[in-house]
Amino acid sequence: MPTLLFGKQSIPAADLKADKKAAKKIGPVGMGKRAFYLNSFYISHMYYVLWTEVSRVYKQVAMSKGGFTGIGAFGAMSYLVVELRDGRVKKCQFKYENQTDQALSWIGEHHPEIPVRSVAAQKKLDEKKRMESSAKMVSLDEQAQGLVQMLQEAKDYLEKQPQLYNNLSRKAGKKRVQQMVPVRNRVLGISIFVISIVLLAAGIPLTIRTHPAGIYMIMFGGAFLLFSLAGNLIPIGQNSPGRVEQEWQEAVQGCEEYISAWTGPSAAPEQEKDVPDLAGHRFPVPARYAHPIVLERMIRSIREGRAKTCEEALEVVKEDLRKLNHSVKVSQEEYDEVVVVKPMFLVSDYR
Repeated sequence: MPTLLFGKQSIPAADLKADKKAAKKIGPVGMGKRAFYLNSFYISHMYYVLWTEVSRVYKQVAMSKGGFTGIGAFGAMSYLVVELRDGRVKKCQFKYENQTDQALSWIGEHHPEIPVRSVAAQKKLDEKKRMESSAKMVSLDEQAQGLVQMLQEAKDYLEKQPQLYNNLSRKAGKKRVQQMVPVRNRVLGISIFVISIVLLAAGIPLTIRTHPAGIYMIMFGGAFLLFSLAGNLIPIGQNSPGRVEQEWQEAVQGCEEYISAWTGPSAAPEQEKDVPDLAGHRFPVPARYAHPIVLERMIRSIREGRAKTCEEALEVVKEDLRKLNHSVKVSQEEYDEVVVVKPMFLVSDYR
């Protein structure tokens, strides 16, 4: 299928083919050297627009009412919004939200001239930074400074292996999606799946015999089959509860093995005896919560004077996450953090 022009400036066919082939593919979009390849509702990389015509790219999320509470079958729907200099806007829907973040990260790195936040989000961020810079900072004593240093070093240690904590977050999200599906929705999905198989099985021989009803049975059977599979409602294969649980446990085990090799903070011995959290060089969070965002939020709680030990800081993080649900409005930056780490706490029952 030919790649269609979405912008106003085109590329010669040969150059377009080469640029598209070499483009970085992330989900349904592609980032080439000369052009940005966008998807239609069904087809990936269907349109292209030159980078020089792009004025802004940012993420937009549509959250179902039960996104964090367990009410409803589906979670967030993530979009990459592309604004052109001529005022036109193109929304690209992603199946996985982390791919939206990866695309924005790539654009921010390779095209720093293109803003990766909406105008409203950038305005709020600037205002937040202004308020934080003018706010009175809590004075940290020696023990608090030691804790912050330890948490920062633990965070730096985790960030050396991003595939581990990213996998932990993904598997927690997958497990949470499975937990959120009500039994009635699961039964409905299985029923639709069975009906689709019956329709396909009956429609194929009828079509072979050129019966007029055969093609309709295949069409409806195929539509029902795609619907049941797209909704992640069938507990088979990758979506079986046993498989999902096994993947989650393997992700936790991978983080456990990595953090167990942590040699501890670089604090001097005389500092360690005054800071109980440093004793034994144990990692400051359990493997099931081993994510840099968790550690960053713990650091924040100590700097704000809300916690004095690692245990207290982790409890503050848990309490903050418990309070967030579909009725609470947060900034885009807060949402980006919460959507990554909250599933890990939910599937672990905040233990």
